[in-house]
Amino acid sequence: MKTSDIVHNYPDGNTRVSRGLCRVRTFIGNVGTVVLITELGTKNDGQSVTNAIENIVESIVHQGYVILPATFIEHYEQPDLKDTFYLVSTTPTTKWQSLNRQAVLALIDGDTEELDDRSSNNKRISTQADQILFRRNPFIDSRYQESNEVIRRRLDILDGMVSKASLNSLITSGAGELALQKLLKNDLSIFGEAYAKPDDEYICFSEYPLAGGSIDFVVFTGRSRMDVILIEVKGAEFNLVNSNNYGAFNHKATEAATQIQQRLGIIYRDLNNFRKDAHNSRMRAEQGEKLHNAFLGPYHELQVDPNKDINIRSIVIGGRTINDLEESVKRQDYEARSTPPVRIESWDTWLRRLQRT
Repeated sequence: MKTSDIVHNYPDGNTRVSRGLCRVRTFIGNVGTVVLITELGTKNDGQSVTNAIENIVESIVHQGYVILPATFIEHYEQPDLKDTFYLVSTTPTTKWQSLNRQAVLALIDGDTEELDDRSSNNKRISTQADQILFRRNPFIDSRYQESNEVIRRRLDILDGMVSKASLNSLITSGAGELALQKLLKNDLSIFGEAYAKPDDEYICFSEYPLAGGSIDFVVFTGRSRMDVILIEVKGAEFNLVNSNNYGAFNHKATEAATQIQQRLGIIYRDLNNFRKDAHNSRMRAEQGEKLHNAFLGPYHELQVDPNKDINIRSIVIGGRTINDLEESVKRQDYEARSTPPVRIESWDTWLRRLQRT
């Protein structure tokens, strides 16, 4: 017979402050008092039942929910009722002994409905857990609150954001390279949105000096090892793949790719100095210097190690897509065959990367 069914607020093992939640059901049967201690998963904001079992047992007894002697069972609910059960003894040392469902049913006098009652679907248990959680933290189910600096930076970026619709309008009209570059230079966050990983951790540049020339746009991003993404932009007034029998990429795209490869060849032959120069540019930009039109993302102090190798990726964006499937194969083949590798994208495929409207 079940005598109680509650959400128990148990203490943290170190501070003794109430920091975790579990479901506690007490039964009186042939073997005496049996206590089923159920892990509440996402409703538990503290240590797991397993890690806190000694504190849970102690607090249950101390608060008078259970009078010893009693049998304690640790319980984890699983999909398809394939739950796990462990008989727990906390004296003199903590020991766990696996039990099957039938053994547990025997201890609680065969109440199958009790074990079938999912805590997540039990409105009373869920409500009780939520009430405790919200007393502890009224905003526990809210998104993590970003710093004031990050929020301000997000607002600044939004204020100057170029819409996807305006870029698409230019592309659809067959705009040339200069017109597209002019629009994109007004909002370099568009490249951070397309390429930054982790999201929002980036620094973008335009007209970045590279191996005796310059590259249209560059993105610094990444964690630990910095990713350096080099981007050359061509116009939208041509088809990316020629319509002749050869079906090759338009010469404007391949010329841009060849130019990047030549500069990359110089970089790779002196990669250590390029890495140092790139990190120097990163640090100067992070400190607020408008170096190469530096544009800082919301999280612009990149968590990268200047002593580790960098990852370099190269992209050419230009032209329009006619047959997406055929072009996809050509793009992959070109990138695989080129050394150093260069990715070629049409404006149509590149627009898909953007989340903005």
